[in-house]
Amino acid sequence: MADKPIGVLGETRPAQISIRSSGGIPTLDETYHFLVRAPSKNMSRFNVARTVGLPFVGVTISSFGYSVCKSKSLVRREDQPDLWDVTCEFSSEVDERQSEQDPATDPEMWVPVYETKFERIQENVTKDFSGASIANSAGQPFENGIVISRFIPVWEFFQLESATVKDETIIDRNEKVNSTTFKGKAAKTLLLTVVSSVIGFYYGQKRRLTSYQLKYNEKDWRHKRLDVGTVYKSGATLLPYVDKEGNVILGALNGSGAKQAVGTAPAIRNFDIYDDISFAFLRV
Repeated sequence: MADKPIGVLGETRPAQISIRSSGGIPTLDETYHFLVRAPSKNMSRFNVARTVGLPFVGVTISSFGYSVCKSKSLVRREDQPDLWDVTCEFSSEVDERQSEQDPATDPEMWVPVYETKFERIQENVTKDFSGASIANSAGQPFENGIVISRFIPVWEFFQLESATVKDETIIDRNEKVNSTTFKGKAAKTLLLTVVSSVIGFYYGQKRRLTSYQLKYNEKDWRHKRLDVGTVYKSGATLLPYVDKEGNVILGALNGSGAKQAVGTAPAIRNFDIYDDISFAFLRV
């Protein structure tokens, strides 16, 4: 008599599908049933759940291609303890914070699923949206720039990390900008903040669960000022910035301390208001 097959014996006859509305969005729910034969009646539940051929939670797409596996449950048959009935629930509404949640993989390598929000900021600008400097027609800067209000994208996500990551390390990550290009965004355009960080037992081990925010400012996070002054450099000498009548004025500078050409708006000075670090520890 041939040996009994081991593994997923196939999808069983029962099946279910439903379409419902969730927040005004049509949502597809599917249920799949499988039969698994374990190599031994003493095989652990966890290893049976990892049987090759069964869906992975948070990863496997349904046969229709619209929904993702969100749960997997197994029931061992009393009369045949090497047989397991497996039920997998799929849904197009899977609200998870990681793109890979199967316990067979290392949670500290999971790529977070991020949520995109928008936040309004106000800033003093030295140029308008056409690129024109905030100055009069002679190139003389106004005493004050203009304040604008605009929305910037904010990405929120959770990340599981080793419990060996110290509090001091997490603190040092808070309110920092990217020192180099990160995910296609130029240096100093991403501001990282730590919302919370908790050490606890996650997926059977002591780990750290940290909530991060990334705020993207395409104009970067440096403070910008018009380069103006009542003095200018002439070689190594500072001279008063005067008009033809000899009156000291607030004049335009070229970014190196020298006079700007007549009729030309002042250069822009950038000042770092956040420290920068490498974002290599982020997995988004």
